[in-house]
Amino acid sequence: MASFIEDYALLSDMNTGALVSRSGSIDWFCAPRFDSRAVFAALLGEREHGRWLLAPLESVNPAPVEEVRTERSYRENTFILQTVWFVGEASVRVTEFMPLSGGTTIVRNVEGLTGEVTMYHELALRFDYGKTVPWVTRYEGADATGAPDPSADMLVGMAGPHALVFRGDSLPEGDPESKAETFTVSAGQSYTFTLSYFASNHNPPAPVDYPSALTYTQEQWQEWSDLYSPADSLPEAEEEDATPAHLPEGGQVPTGVRVSEQAEQAPATISAVREVEELEEAKTSSLLLETGSNTAAPEVDEATYHELAQTAASQVVAPTAEDHREEANARYREARLRSLLVLRALISRETGALVASATTSLPEVLGGKRNYDFRFTWLRDVAMAMDVTLTHGHERETAQLRNWILRALANNPRRIHAVYGLAGEKDDIERRLALPGYEGSQPVRSGNGSGDQFQGDALGQVLVTFANLREAGVAEDHLSWPIQKALLNAATERIGDTDRSMWETFGEPAVYTHSQAMLWAAFDAGVSAVRDFGLDGDAATWEHCRDAVADDILDRGLNADLGCFVSTYGGTAVDASLLQLPQIGLVDWDDPRMLATVQRIEQTIAHPSGMIYRYDNSDSQDGFEGQDNPHFISSLWLAEQYIRSGREEDGRALLDTVLACANDLGLMSSEYDFDQQRLTGNFPQALAHISLIRVVEALGL
Repeated sequence: MASFIEDYALLSDMNTGALVSRSGSIDWFCAPRFDSRAVFAALLGEREHGRWLLAPLESVNPAPVEEVRTERSYRENTFILQTVWFVGEASVRVTEFMPLSGGTTIVRNVEGLTGEVTMYHELALRFDYGKTVPWVTRYEGADATGAPDPSADMLVGMAGPHALVFRGDSLPEGDPESKAETFTVSAGQSYTFTLSYFASNHNPPAPVDYPSALTYTQEQWQEWSDLYSPADSLPEAEEEDATPAHLPEGGQVPTGVRVSEQAEQAPATISAVREVEELEEAKTSSLLLETGSNTAAPEVDEATYHELAQTAASQVVAPTAEDHREEANARYREARLRSLLVLRALISRETGALVASATTSLPEVLGGKRNYDFRFTWLRDVAMAMDVTLTHGHERETAQLRNWILRALANNPRRIHAVYGLAGEKDDIERRLALPGYEGSQPVRSGNGSGDQFQGDALGQVLVTFANLREAGVAEDHLSWPIQKALLNAATERIGDTDRSMWETFGEPAVYTHSQAMLWAAFDAGVSAVRDFGLDGDAATWEHCRDAVADDILDRGLNADLGCFVSTYGGTAVDASLLQLPQIGLVDWDDPRMLATVQRIEQTIAHPSGMIYRYDNSDSQDGFEGQDNPHFISSLWLAEQYIRSGREEDGRALLDTVLACANDLGLMSSEYDFDQQRLTGNFPQALAHISLIRVVEALGL
């Protein structure tokens, strides 16, 4: 059975990714692209659907002899995962990553730290989402003279066009029997294992040199992170307080939140306490010397010790509100940096596309049917990502995303799709996979059938982002402005059209206020391009369309009785997409009509935690029975609205709640189930992390 979603960590080589659980099992890996067929698919099934388990034997033993616990983290500003396993008094560290030096490889290194640990190693290779068991051959290694070289042994699994090569200091049997092995690691010993994908008509790639691959990958991630310079943070406490300001009913903290006993101390307090601790150490050292220890120690008599201790203790002061504020700010900056890294991890180096998530069919409601394939690229996600990468100094990634959009739209800009493949291709065929599903959630999907839907907001978001690029000094080229003009001309034919909203509901199509507002933003961007930047185009027509759409929104998208904007023309319900109206400049953040909309959202689609749902599904407007879970993206949009409209404390409180629901590595899925305290939906979710970055920017940090 798969682990909880929040127990997974992402590994990425910026072309594909792997999910490794806290229990040491890689249960999801698609090669060579994010949207390729899975090699390991136990995430959506069982062990026989493919996995790579590497963990202490005690952790997989149903009746462990020793206590087993783990601590894990990414190396600073990277996607290099380090997990320390403690087995009784012994310990090992597992370091795993995907090299950024080319190819498609997963590297896992086991290093003995203390004592001896017996490791359990199981490799179950599969192709086609667990359907195909490869033919596995063991090749004996040889050195340059032809003499046997066990260190060069390898397993090669092959099936049709696909192949995998496994190398390691200790080789398991591998498929087809999925046999496992054990080996013992002592302090100071190190074992390295690599698994590489290659096309079966080619020779296996050369072995990966672990030290150089690790160094290069770390430098590449950190070099990318260095383009972002956060404000100075405070000295580190042992742990940061991640307690949410708003808690679910019962006051429980969501799973994965670690609350430190030291978290309430201000920096001055920490400094003073450490001074007392140093005095204690000095006194203890003196006592050790008296009892026969030959360790040198400073001479501190009893009277001097007590005098110094009282002086240090007098410096201990209660933390102030400003101390708490700065501590929170440091936590927000760190969350923003991790979100920027998630964004980079999900942008394809090969094509420049941003994949919405690394997974398919993780359910938005556990055991339910809201299961979709998110290994595709949504126009709106790419456009929003471009705004973020541009403002944080990532010009190369901004150019990659921009060029991907232009290639995708070049298919037919007058009939754009909502969703494209990673190379900009159109793929509207949705398939059902013969997998049990995550915790039995059916169906399991490959492909996304929403690709052929028209979504007015996607067209508008693209043109708004290109307007932002012009404002930032990015010049148009021979392709970009002609395609934008084609989009604008197509938009003139879409005024008042029905669609299924940005939420891709399955109910009857309607005229959505948000979709029409994004058309307004598109026309406004076109008018500005001509009037302010001197580009050629029919500004008069676009201006007329812009004003007509605005009048229509105020006439039919604003409910006079409620005094607020509503989801559909003539309706009374609200949804989270309306929180984007001030983001595009249709109204001010503190416009009374917008504030009334926020109040209506709080009244009708808010969870007791403070997070919100995308919409009220009491009438099954999305084609499914029951309400889905509170939505990270929508909640973060509300937090930004709070902050920019003068309700900063409410915005901070909501941001704290969201951060408390993320997993221990700072990764978010699409939704959160407060009843079960579980992440739900595909993981990690790019747009959730983009939205978090915007909230921290709104705080001016």
